[in-house]
Amino acid sequence: MTGNSNDSEQLTAERPPAEKRRITIGCLVFSFLLALSFAVGGKVSGKTFSPFTLRDFFVFTAVFAVSCAALIPLTELLLHRPFPLGGKARFSPRRVWLVSSAILFLCWICSLFLYYPGSVSPDSVACITRALGRARLSNQQPLFYILLMKPFLLLIPQSAKDVTAGVVAFLVFQAMAMAVLTGYLLSWLAKRGAPRWVILCAGAYFIFNPVFPMYSVTMWKDVLFGGIVAAYVLNLTDIVTSSGEFLDNRRNMVWFLFLNLLVAFMRNNGYYLIAVTLVVLTVVYRKRWKHMLPAFLAVLILVLLIQGPVYDACGVEPSPFAESVGIPLQQIARTVSDGGSVTPEQHDFLNRLMPMEDWKKDYTPLSSNGIKFSPSFRNAFLEKNKSQFLKIWAGMMVPNLGSYLKAYVMETCGFWHIGTSNWVLYYGVGKGYGAQNYGLSLQGSNALLNSTQMRAARAFVSSSFQKMQRTYLPFGWMVSIATLFWLTAFAALLTLLSRKTKLLIPFLPLLVLWGTLMLATPTFCEFRYLFPYAVVLPAVLLLPFLPYGETPDEN
Repeated sequence: MTGNSNDSEQLTAERPPAEKRRITIGCLVFSFLLALSFAVGGKVSGKTFSPFTLRDFFVFTAVFAVSCAALIPLTELLLHRPFPLGGKARFSPRRVWLVSSAILFLCWICSLFLYYPGSVSPDSVACITRALGRARLSNQQPLFYILLMKPFLLLIPQSAKDVTAGVVAFLVFQAMAMAVLTGYLLSWLAKRGAPRWVILCAGAYFIFNPVFPMYSVTMWKDVLFGGIVAAYVLNLTDIVTSSGEFLDNRRNMVWFLFLNLLVAFMRNNGYYLIAVTLVVLTVVYRKRWKHMLPAFLAVLILVLLIQGPVYDACGVEPSPFAESVGIPLQQIARTVSDGGSVTPEQHDFLNRLMPMEDWKKDYTPLSSNGIKFSPSFRNAFLEKNKSQFLKIWAGMMVPNLGSYLKAYVMETCGFWHIGTSNWVLYYGVGKGYGAQNYGLSLQGSNALLNSTQMRAARAFVSSSFQKMQRTYLPFGWMVSIATLFWLTAFAALLTLLSRKTKLLIPFLPLLVLWGTLMLATPTFCEFRYLFPYAVVLPAVLLLPFLPYGETPDEN
């Protein structure tokens, strides 16, 4: 068929009716959910949830109609005109990996010079305190991340009150690790036979999106977790496209199991990601169960043993139960604030957990931190009465369903409503949360700029980012976690409609990550919690167009 302007119309017309019906239904369902997210998310304004009006119905209808009108022909076109992937690599993947990693590191490390000694938040200080042995080890911030930074803080020559050199050394290591992981993604694209323009666009995305240079020198476990999950998704793709043969190679199996361990230990919800993924892999490739099942079970059991009995034996405090029930706490607090239905038994329990007047006073609709960190919140009581708390929460649900739904929407809206935004970047070292106790302060490197120029450069960075996030709409999507989620969901829809159902497996870790936040997010919109979506986005958008049944060229 020739490449004239009528190609897409001809191809669409040639589609079997059943296939066109499947595409239409898939796009209708996707459009319905997207429109619903706009209609419901638009009710959240500041800290209030306004009643539904006729205007909201028109918003839903308009978004639904526009989405359908755009997605149905776009989906048909994309399924007919896949990107040129598969076949022999056009460039040396190893060379792409080496060169791109070096370029990314050099571009990103500039942020360290500007915000020297790096970005250190209150969460970072909590990790530093435990890494230095000045507080009991706790898994509230993942122990693995604390142990990872510990050698840098203890072995770099420094005075007892100044850990600046150690922080800088760790953040240089982190930036290098992230450059290697994202460079691997670019080399993976090259290995898959992606054309040069795809690789260059992906590289530009990592260089010019300000999130990556700033996050690479921010002391958060979420940063490395994002790079590791991206590598995990790519590894899963290699497994699926080779029909499971990828894991027949012992080296590939060892690397895959190692990635599972990194995912599980780098964040406390990482275990759910690997558990669901490994179970699905075993079921889908059950003919290889003798090869997969023992190895997968060993990983899952090992993680549970280490994070359970081993941590207990070493005196490591578990992550507080309150961290996993942020949404139930918010729903209860909302019910109390609204004057909802509470039985005497429920009242007595809640009053022992926290004085009833404080439930209303400390409730903040967009974050459970107001409750969890209230001076009157009795965390020890909650730890001893976990099952009773869940029973009380469940018992209050039906009589107070309206308050529960409002609390849920307000606590999660940033993860599914594109119009919701929040802060994304942490700039340097702030004051008032203990960083100065370790000699940490925002200095900047004067090797290239004087202090006045440094302040002007920082002001330019922050103001430019704010404009990009809120004003320059074509670029703002890059730092909108809801947009990243919907883009990923659309890629999954394309994969499903192209009947490559096994290629949905690489989406699993991302979808489970989102699901854990829908169940237990502590705040309404936190970009770093879904940072893996941003890291792996260039590959995810191409997943629907990958061929089956081949092992990628290793040249």
